[in-house]
Amino acid sequence: MKSRKSIIYAALASVSVMAMSQTVLAQDAQGDDEIIVVGIRSALKNALLEQRSADSLVEVILSEDIGKLPDQNLAEVLENITGIQITRTEGVGTGVQIRGSGQNIIQFNGVTTVGNGNGRGGINFTDVNPAIIAGLEVIKAPEAQHIEGAVGGTINLRTISPLSLREPLISARVQGEDSSLTEGISPRVSGALGNKWENAKGQEIGLVVSGSYTESENTAFRPRLDRDNYTDCTVATPSTACPAGVNGFLGVQFLNQVQRTQEFETFNIAGSVEAKPTDSVRLFADIVYNDQGQSLSGSRVQASNVSRLNGSGDRAVIPGGNINFTAFDTVNLGSAPGENGIQDFGNIAIVTQGTFSPLQADAQVNDGRGAPFLRVGSDAGSRFTDTTTLRLGGEWEATDALTLNAEFARSSSFTVNPNLSLNLNFINPNSFIAPSGSDFRDENGTPIVFDLSDGFGWDINFNDPFAPSEADLLNPNNYVVDGNPTYTSNIRENADKAWRFDGSYDFSETGLSNFLTSVDAGVRFGSRSSIRDDRRASVSGSGRLGSSLNAGGISQLLSLIPDNFAEGTGNSLAVDGVLQVDPNLTRDLPEAAATINAAAAAQGLGPLFRTAPTRVDNAFFDITEDTTAIYGQANFDFGRIRGNAGLRYIDTDLESTANVFDSNGDATLTTVTNSYDHFLPRFNVAVDVTEDIILRGSYTEDIRRPDFTAITAARTFPAFGGVNSNSVGGNPFLVPEEVTNFDASVAWYFAPEAILSVGVFRKEREGLFGASVDSPDETGGLRDVVGPDCEGGGIFSPGTEAGIFGNGEVGVCVGNQSTFNSDNSTTQEGIEVALQYNFAEWEDRLGWASGFGVIANYTYQDENNNTGFAATPGNRNNVIFAAQGFPNATREAATLLDLSNNAYNLTGYYEKYGVSARVRYTWRDSFATNDLPGTGSVFTPFQYRGVQEARGQLNASVSYDVTDQLTLQVEGVNLTEASSDVYCISDGGLLCYQGITDRRIVAGASFTF
Repeated sequence: MKSRKSIIYAALASVSVMAMSQTVLAQDAQGDDEIIVVGIRSALKNALLEQRSADSLVEVILSEDIGKLPDQNLAEVLENITGIQITRTEGVGTGVQIRGSGQNIIQFNGVTTVGNGNGRGGINFTDVNPAIIAGLEVIKAPEAQHIEGAVGGTINLRTISPLSLREPLISARVQGEDSSLTEGISPRVSGALGNKWENAKGQEIGLVVSGSYTESENTAFRPRLDRDNYTDCTVATPSTACPAGVNGFLGVQFLNQVQRTQEFETFNIAGSVEAKPTDSVRLFADIVYNDQGQSLSGSRVQASNVSRLNGSGDRAVIPGGNINFTAFDTVNLGSAPGENGIQDFGNIAIVTQGTFSPLQADAQVNDGRGAPFLRVGSDAGSRFTDTTTLRLGGEWEATDALTLNAEFARSSSFTVNPNLSLNLNFINPNSFIAPSGSDFRDENGTPIVFDLSDGFGWDINFNDPFAPSEADLLNPNNYVVDGNPTYTSNIRENADKAWRFDGSYDFSETGLSNFLTSVDAGVRFGSRSSIRDDRRASVSGSGRLGSSLNAGGISQLLSLIPDNFAEGTGNSLAVDGVLQVDPNLTRDLPEAAATINAAAAAQGLGPLFRTAPTRVDNAFFDITEDTTAIYGQANFDFGRIRGNAGLRYIDTDLESTANVFDSNGDATLTTVTNSYDHFLPRFNVAVDVTEDIILRGSYTEDIRRPDFTAITAARTFPAFGGVNSNSVGGNPFLVPEEVTNFDASVAWYFAPEAILSVGVFRKEREGLFGASVDSPDETGGLRDVVGPDCEGGGIFSPGTEAGIFGNGEVGVCVGNQSTFNSDNSTTQEGIEVALQYNFAEWEDRLGWASGFGVIANYTYQDENNNTGFAATPGNRNNVIFAAQGFPNATREAATLLDLSNNAYNLTGYYEKYGVSARVRYTWRDSFATNDLPGTGSVFTPFQYRGVQEARGQLNASVSYDVTDQLTLQVEGVNLTEASSDVYCISDGGLLCYQGITDRRIVAGASFTF
């Protein structure tokens, strides 16, 4: 037997390759007489071996074995590949875009996975530790045999094949992770066991089991500023805050200080059994189990009702009388595509420094609102997800030419999302409390000072005569629980099961083999289901002081907010020394709810929560989707030309069950059906121009089915305090988006273990999914609170408080949002360039320096959105656009999200004398996003999509082989602590969010036995 280092040693393979759709593990790529190279070079070499025989367009990352992929997070691993960018939450990779699209399929060993929500993308990347993955492939150009449903591509995560083992596998890895914004070390432990046995008859059986346990804690600071509040300086009595020489300026709508800490606890186990009872039969069984526990501790401090002191909602006797704006700046508001071309909204004045002093009487109207009032929110949210992926099957070589395969697969996911969110309103004892009917509002004014010149800094203005003292802020009796606290325990259930039968006939022994090498055919019977079962224990609350729970009754649940916000953000001003409901003291939701209800009873109030969450009937849905897929594929090879041509046919029947309400409000479960079918031709070709140059091309068609939330007949409504959110209803008659792909590339293998490749691609997308919002009228800054009809637009939400659009009424018109298939075709085009090279061939000349290598890739992509345009909804933003010369502003009917025009990845590595080091810098251009950072809600500032700024990140790692059995490792993630800011309309325009993320260091050791 050959001598070699342990098969578990680190292996990085990151190269723009176009490889076979069936990845060969590193062990299989080595011949018996081959000198085995380990580490980074080994994995890169094996990836190139796959590429040279490839027909279709696939990107590959290989590990020599389980647990040694190049990063601690699967999204970070995938970012090594050309054409892939990732999005992050609290600095952790959570989303992957392939060629500008996050609409992808995630698989384990070719089996489609399901996610923790009601989307289509598959398992969440934070739920899988790379420690159980031996390699992965990204299929950009599918063959007829590949499952349909991706716009960008299919990501196939591969565990190790037991029969590929050359020797027993016993390994372990222990690490600790430290974050720059949290305290303590988070453990990571993983290991693997495996072996293959063979008897005297030549029968084989193999077993591999790998597992991991991971804890991680990540903190992010998310200061937010809403500025959609215009002060018109041309009116007869302009605000005293108007600076000279401007027609108007943007004041402040809300000031928000958001801090979030996510704690992850992840257990993964993967097991594979493989047997060959005869030379012609192979049996296999795979199971992957993922148990994810995710806990959120969120702290939010908000200066609310600021709009009552400036802009169109100014309630002072003299407009501007309660503000002192001391500094202004001019910024570019931004630009956006419109019906008549690019709408350049131009420069606009904004306030950057000043103070707000609270109203001491209702100056203009008796609307019972405190301004500005201080609200302290906390979120104790969790996600508990169990995901299982099972595959059972066999392969039978019936004859020398005919091979038959049968497989059963099932993926399932069960998720519970317990959440308790409470807002405490600070009642300033030194300030006026506005009357509200026979009572008072549960809010009143607190003076604010702000500095927005470099960040979003603000604090309580203790120099104001109406300021509270520090002792006032620490007194629980000066806080009340606002409105309707949220206690939910939502359930999501997803499943995908399929029977698959495939056959392949080899023509090598026939006269056709000079052209037709083989024919593949198969059928797949699949059933996909998704259930949304929202459960809520909240009871309709009150915005009146006399009916609000005084926080003195729950003082045992209170704590100070974190005091490191100013240090973490670098802002000159930040709020601290105020009380919150501590998320860590309310993690046991039933116990916390009982404590709060007991306090309410002691104060003579009704309960704030029911004893247990109950189903929200209007949100419930149960959707089943049955699909039959049939394919045929011919594989050809003649001379220098090889490839495949095939056709995939799919037929889908859908049943969507949801509650429909009659005029009396009674619910009846109703099922709506829909069906569709598609023919999907797929063609891939490779031409060996010379021994070292290969041309590849493909034409493929695919579909993208809508998310289940978009095809339900159910409707959700905003929560009690969500007046700025929309009611969202589904459309059961949506049809899939149709995608046509064109790819062409050239690869030059100019040196051993080296490649330079250039590729172009084009996607034509028909029926892109778009969102339509019917907004309510806001004449005079007010909305219709009568209901049930909304004559001025929108839809009536009976459980939502009117907020700034009324006088504490419960029940208000909100936006009515739905999804539709947009008209016309949208195209995406791009170029991909990749380079891989090392100096190993120059070892006799360079010596130690021959251990250096480089991997680089660059992607350019652009879009031509032809989905049409719609009027920009919302009153406040349209006032601003009109002032900027766009009285009829429009927006795209459907916007492509997460698409960066430019992105690159540069990796330098060194491997020699037991040292393996890697430094990787990844950069991506700005992109449109619909994620409201820190909330999970849809983000539409000024009714456009927010824009994530261009961002680069530096990661590095180094390991040293102390012995053949022991390796020490240190890794760094986001070493420069790169920010992640979000602009309101376009990159470099008006800023909406700051994103301050952490740096993480991981150190540990790997052992083999």
